[in-house]
Amino acid sequence: MSHDDEEDPLDFEEWDPDSSSFVAHMVAGSIAGVAEHTIMFPVDTLKTHVQCDRCGKIAKPGISLPGLNGCVHALKTMVKSQGLQRLYRGVGTMFMACIPSHAAYFSLYEYSKAKLGANQPGHHPLAAATSGVVSTLAHDSIMTPMDTVKQRLQLGYYRGIRHCVMHMARHEGFSAFYVALPTTLLMNLPFGAIMVTSNESLKTLLTGPSGERDIFTYLAAGSGAGAIAAAATTPLDMIKTRLQTQHMSAQV
Repeated sequence: MSHDDEEDPLDFEEWDPDSSSFVAHMVAGSIAGVAEHTIMFPVDTLKTHVQCDRCGKIAKPGISLPGLNGCVHALKTMVKSQGLQRLYRGVGTMFMACIPSHAAYFSLYEYSKAKLGANQPGHHPLAAATSGVVSTLAHDSIMTPMDTVKQRLQLGYYRGIRHCVMHMARHEGFSAFYVALPTTLLMNLPFGAIMVTSNESLKTLLTGPSGERDIFTYLAAGSGAGAIAAAATTPLDMIKTRLQTQHMSAQV
């Protein structure tokens, strides 16, 4: 039996009904999603400020600070004026959105795979791809409204989540929460494809002659795959940020 055919306990991406219940798999995925977004939230806040350029409340009037200079300026200004907690402004949106979105993703992914025959013996790329599209659509439909609120709070606008939601609904309409959904889907679908492909390729390259893979192999492959996918889709992420923050004003 080849290495690829053996069950690997470190390869956590697929649900194995023989090793754990589906509910446990779904809950674990939701917890992982919350942990991921929470741990990386300060970095995401800096990214939002750089991508939005001059639209944040800490931006220098008439001065563009892209790239590393923008990150340094945003970090210094926010921490100096409001402390480290300023980097976590809006983090509550992730707790509200991650759990239902990840639950929807995992449940629809497994359900659609079963219904479309992707779990049957043999190779079924079309069924697997369709399952991925369906689950991604459900995930992004839940995450996009909260991501819009999150980015506006990260930039220093509104008094909180409720104030932001009420203000947007009253002055911009319900569609404002989903204005970036097409761009988000256009970004996340190729992001997933690139990351999975890169991850599998890097795992193969990093596997030693013995064929054994340890936790460091998975960490290195996952980190490299994430970097490659992010580099390929960052332009779309920039567009998404601009769309979600286009109607903000200093009065809120």
